Amino acid sequence: MNLFKFPKIFLALFIQLGVLLFLGAGVYIAQFFVQPPYPYWVLVLIQGSVAALVSCKLGLPCWWRWIQFLLPVGLYIGIVLEFNPIWALALFLLVWLVFSNAFKERVPLYLTNNTTREALKSLVKRKKNLRFLDLGCGLGGNVAFMSQQKAIVESHGVETAPIPYIISKLYTSFRGGSTFAMDIWNTDLGYYDVVYAFLSPEPMPRLWQKVKEEMFPGSVFISNSFAVLGVEPSEVWELSDERKTVLYIYNI
Repeated sequence: MNLFKFPKIFLALFIQLGVLLFLGAGVYIAQFFVQPPYPYWVLVLIQGSVAALVSCKLGLPCWWRWIQFLLPVGLYIGIVLEFNPIWALALFLLVWLVFSNAFKERVPLYLTNNTTREALKSLVKRKKNLRFLDLGCGLGGNVAFMSQQKAIVESHGVETAPIPYIISKLYTSFRGGSTFAMDIWNTDLGYYDVVYAFLSPEPMPRLWQKVKEEMFPGSVFISNSFAVLGVEPSEVWELSDERKTVLYIYNI
């Protein structure tokens, strides 16, 4: 059985289970050297820390280490505080409504910062009548910003995570642009002159294939932080923000 073929969430759970069994064996051996009982909070911290470390080593994106660490810690705190399970369920639903793309598409909620927006503005300012698309537009700020540029005649975004979509829909309705509740795979890229994405390494090969099939010569695909593996970008812009953002620009 190849664990790497499973969705990331299942691999994360397998890691937690494996670490728990390892920790149980360690506790059994430790009793011959150190008199029990052992503080539960220490065991919980060991569980979370080892699970976080193993997750990166076994190929999970390293932002998963925070989830892996906080999962056992959060469960322990909930037990100690006698947290009502209904609230736990409500919290889970809230997290899913915000970060559902992290489970479905392996794309966390990344937000475009102001430095990157200014770079996008510079990229389009000498052109005219452009249609702009933000794939996975989050809260809609980038869509609204680009709609205010003289070179942009239409600025659209697509978002499938329910709560970010609702926020982006409301925000763009007041500030400009439009947001649609559809995923990137059902979006016609051929309609747009500039397509921007801030996703993750996971969907990039499939997305690049879609870009090649649908976008027309003269259009531009821009990926924030994640290059298309094996494809030489036309330009690489290294920005001066705290994140050290890199824009990979592909002229079609």
